[in-house]
Amino acid sequence: MKLRPDTKKLSALVLEFTVYSFIGWAYETILTSAVWGRFADRGWLHLPICPIYGFCAMALLLIFRRMKNPALIFAVGAAVTTAAELAASYVVWDFADSRLWDYDNWAFNFQGRIALGSSLIFGLLCLLLAKVLHPAAEYFSNKVSGRAIKITAAITLAVILADTAAVLAGL
Repeated sequence: MKLRPDTKKLSALVLEFTVYSFIGWAYETILTSAVWGRFADRGWLHLPICPIYGFCAMALLLIFRRMKNPALIFAVGAAVTTAAELAASYVVWDFADSRLWDYDNWAFNFQGRIALGSSLIFGLLCLLLAKVLHPAAEYFSNKVSGRAIKITAAITLAVILADTAAVLAGL
């Protein structure tokens, strides 16, 4: 018996990843623009996406897969994203010598790396992800033909990979 991957499901996950990456970019850009009082593009790619949000959302969906309780999703989501943000701060700030975010002016922060307010926001975003966005994405992918999803995902992935290559090449 030969096992074949479900290419429609895999393609739908690529599109979901892209949507969550865009939502992350929009969140970061809107929040930072409001704080700075001027437009602040928070992505490092040319495309309006922050892939870290896409990767984290997909990982969180695995964690939330069997969770039904909204309070538990909120708490686990806030804890996991806060731990991830803290770990990322040590890598980005200390090893890459770049300070991409700073919560020094936020109440209840730890070394400017994490803050209670951002943890609460991420908990709410996790709840939105688990209870609204992912179910809507699954509903949508069930309504659209497999061919359309596969073609759209292939084009989307090619564009993201090309943009990533261009940025890494300094273009």
